[in-house]
Amino acid sequence: MAASASSSYMAFSTAGMVGKRHLRNNNRRVLSVSAQQQQQQQETLEETTKVDTTNETLPVKKQPTTPRPVEPQINVKSKNMGKEYGGEWLSSTTRHVRIFAAYIDPVTCEMDQTQMDKLTLILDPTNEFVWDDVTCTKVYSYFQELVDHYEGAPLTEYTLRLIGSDIEHYIRKLLYDGEIKYNMRAKTLNFSMGKPRIIFNEDNKGSPDVQ
Repeated sequence: MAASASSSYMAFSTAGMVGKRHLRNNNRRVLSVSAQQQQQQQETLEETTKVDTTNETLPVKKQPTTPRPVEPQINVKSKNMGKEYGGEWLSSTTRHVRIFAAYIDPVTCEMDQTQMDKLTLILDPTNEFVWDDVTCTKVYSYFQELVDHYEGAPLTEYTLRLIGSDIEHYIRKLLYDGEIKYNMRAKTLNFSMGKPRIIFNEDNKGSPDVQ
């Protein structure tokens, strides 16, 4: 996104993930990315995916985009955006995806909105689904891929909503493919992406598995 030189995402630069640490022990999954490293990363990718054209050309399987985390910061203080941006936060929030044009400390939750060269993703803040490192990384990887895709686009709420909407669809795919499942211990059971499917075990039909 073209506002502020390298806006973490969009600009888009995707800074990297601040990590999978929990916010105030609330099991929140937070990732901050920046696109400043994108050109270097792209050159590295091109080098590793070259195929010897002197022999028969073989198809190259697309590898998942590696999330590029930003370095964790210390003594982060909450700050609003500059007056030229209205002094309000720039964000896109859905049930499972919250994206902010800012750096958010994953421990203290302090939000520095003057750092518009970073986009921070908060994944499934209500813990509707059960996540592990593998599925979290898949979402972070897709997030980085989208940030790279929208590089050069205006840093606006509309662009953030496009990214958030695509991630919501990706989460739905993970659910339907059985890679994630509803958290039956969640504070509120919404089943926002459809009622759970009951799969009967062939060996013991009396013990259904809920997904």
